[in-house]
Amino acid sequence: MKLTYSLILAVASCGMALGAATAYTTPVGYMTIPLPGTGISGETQALQLGNQGLLPSGPAYASGGTSVTFGSDINGHYLQDTTGTWTAGTYVNGSQVSHLVEITSAGSLLGAMTWIKSSDTQKLYLTDDLSAAGAGASYRVWPAFTMSSLFGNPPTSSVLGTAADPATADDVEIYDPVADKYTLFYYRAASKGLQGWQCDDAGVTSPATYAIHPNDGLVILRKQSADGSLVVSGSVKSGQTMVRVDGDVSRTTLNILANQIPVDQLTPSNSGLYTGNGTTGLQAAADPATADNLLIFDAASNAYKLFYYRIASKGLQGWQCDDSNVTDPANYVIPATGALLIQRKSAASFNWTVPAVNIAQ
Repeated sequence: MKLTYSLILAVASCGMALGAATAYTTPVGYMTIPLPGTGISGETQALQLGNQGLLPSGPAYASGGTSVTFGSDINGHYLQDTTGTWTAGTYVNGSQVSHLVEITSAGSLLGAMTWIKSSDTQKLYLTDDLSAAGAGASYRVWPAFTMSSLFGNPPTSSVLGTAADPATADDVEIYDPVADKYTLFYYRAASKGLQGWQCDDAGVTSPATYAIHPNDGLVILRKQSADGSLVVSGSVKSGQTMVRVDGDVSRTTLNILANQIPVDQLTPSNSGLYTGNGTTGLQAAADPATADNLLIFDAASNAYKLFYYRIASKGLQGWQCDDSNVTDPANYVIPATGALLIQRKSAASFNWTVPAVNIAQ
């Protein structure tokens, strides 16, 4: 299954003027995620771990300077910008999130993204506390893809098969590492008066407009025999990205994370996942049973490649892979269209700093 990517350079007007709001336009492109069918394997469903890799096209609201402050009140953590042009209800979709704030100024939170829970005039209430960015920080506001904007409403059969129930429809699942649970979405074909996007979580009031966090990997289960593909077009996120890798000292924690670089540039060695410190990056060990594991899924072969960082033991040290065909594990190119599966072994969470995409290639 050939992996296809095309990056189309557009007007890259990165006019981040401190103290003034501006429209932030990024390069745009598209990527094609292969969705293998069951025809070759003969299984009842075929798995793909994918990601959107891009953000919805269009200018992002951006600002920064002395007008920007952070704080908390009875409604939660907020970002306040006295030059902000939004009003109450902007950047949210009723009770559901739809937009994110990203910190773009240098510091400990550079590249951090969090949901906008609600908005008031010149004030954005956020899921996470971004006050460490400091007064005067620059930021931008991004829209997020939704189930319908990413997969279609309704999706075509080449993307997702529809059916009257999730047992026969193609499924999209998003994993929550803290709750240790998947949320399942499928498109219900017309049956008994019901049709449209459905979700197994009653708390998701509008599955069609459910917003997908850019850091979330997508578990796609295709039950059709024919191969399909998902073409994603949008904006390339410039700059580094901060991604939370969840951990729990009492158990192994699974993380399914999007590949934030939408071209084939990310490798174990340049990913920044291993820092030499198990509290700020992946834990190294003499074997994969005790080290944190990085798993890359190959949908064509229906198999994972397992990577881990080996500490000095019997003359061996560095990135290792359980696939003998991978002769240089450190420089193995992680497919841009795929997600990364990380098994964090009984250790606390850390923030992974994903390097910026190189769009000069």
